[in-house]
Amino acid sequence: MEPDSSHTSAMLEFSDASYRFFPAEPSPFLIGVGRALNRHFVLPGKSHRIAEIRLEGAHDAIRDARAKGDRLVFVVNHPSHSDPQVLTEAQRRLGIPSCFMAAYDVFLRSRFTAWSMQKLGNFSVDREGADRKAMAAAIATVTAGDYALNIFPEGNVYLTNDRVTPYLDGAAFIALKAQQGLDGASVKIVPVSLKFTHLTTPREAVTQRLVELGSDSGHAYSPGSSDDPLGAVLGLGRHLLGSYLREHGFLHDLSDEEASLYEVLERFASGLATGLEETLALSPPKEGGLVERIRKIRSTIHQMRTGAPDTAHPEIEGLAERAILAFRIHGYLSPYLTERPTIDRYDETVERLAEDFYSRTMPRTGPRRAIVRFHEPIDAGAFLDSAGSLRNAIVPLTRAMEQAAQSGIDAINAASDTPGAQPVPGAGG
Repeated sequence: MEPDSSHTSAMLEFSDASYRFFPAEPSPFLIGVGRALNRHFVLPGKSHRIAEIRLEGAHDAIRDARAKGDRLVFVVNHPSHSDPQVLTEAQRRLGIPSCFMAAYDVFLRSRFTAWSMQKLGNFSVDREGADRKAMAAAIATVTAGDYALNIFPEGNVYLTNDRVTPYLDGAAFIALKAQQGLDGASVKIVPVSLKFTHLTTPREAVTQRLVELGSDSGHAYSPGSSDDPLGAVLGLGRHLLGSYLREHGFLHDLSDEEASLYEVLERFASGLATGLEETLALSPPKEGGLVERIRKIRSTIHQMRTGAPDTAHPEIEGLAERAILAFRIHGYLSPYLTERPTIDRYDETVERLAEDFYSRTMPRTGPRRAIVRFHEPIDAGAFLDSAGSLRNAIVPLTRAMEQAAQSGIDAINAASDTPGAQPVPGAGG
């Protein structure tokens, strides 16, 4: 089968639909039904294959805070497409009613999806722009206190469960702003570390995925590459990435050497960002590096695309594709698999290659355990007091949330006893 160019291009574009806000319309009855369906049918299904959920950490502190009337904001790393479903079940066990701030493209999938999302208490957010309605709804939700608010500060699913991507500062702003509007009640931020690990060794399923990817992309991947499994995956990744770049006229050659590959990609992504900044007359942010530069570019392009038609740049489609391409390329700059070649990371890497190529989420390759570690609640008021202002409190609070999530993942990995935590056979430890 020849590769379909829509596979890659669809993944590298913004939604073309104009943004409109979907407010929450919670129905307690439907929330109860939804949680039951999630527990018994969704989580065990082929899209998630969650066989176990383990809760760890500050359960009592969270229940005590809820009982005292404290407002709760859960900030969670976003390693997989199963995160909302697992967190929903974990909070059901804790007796915590909650809602999600969710990407608006989820609401656009169908009328039924939009209706059900709203009835389950969730509301939309435009991740690429300054969404004042979503921010106001989030602050109002926290202030009212009927539901805890769940936020994924990474903003996207990155399929790198062991590595937290830098948190955006919106969650901190929401919590701090809500705290300023409360008299006599506290806003508590609960960092959450989500970790997924395989309960079996899904060798056949992953190998089959690699074979199909190789066949569909025109790459000679051989199932007999077990003597060098990492080299086989990296070779396929180089082929997929190189094919896309060459097809779109971005790059003529990718080196076969892993080290130089990272250098080539870093220069390429940085060059894309520089060109976009010059075209859009943007100054690079003073802090944050390449990630923050790309986020600023994406936000600017998205605001142009959703604004008045006569204000749009004449080459907006090409600019949008380059912005997303830079963002996706950046995700390949760290040697995530080779620095710790576990079965979990191996499966994640193959999943990511498949998702980027086919531009859709992939079915799970085997049963998994989900570990949900709740950290001690962070007092938003204490950060406000120590920083002296909301503006000065945002960055240290965001860093504290991010560091808590990463430390929890590291601790879970250190104690893991599952097959997924073991080295890939033939790759060493």
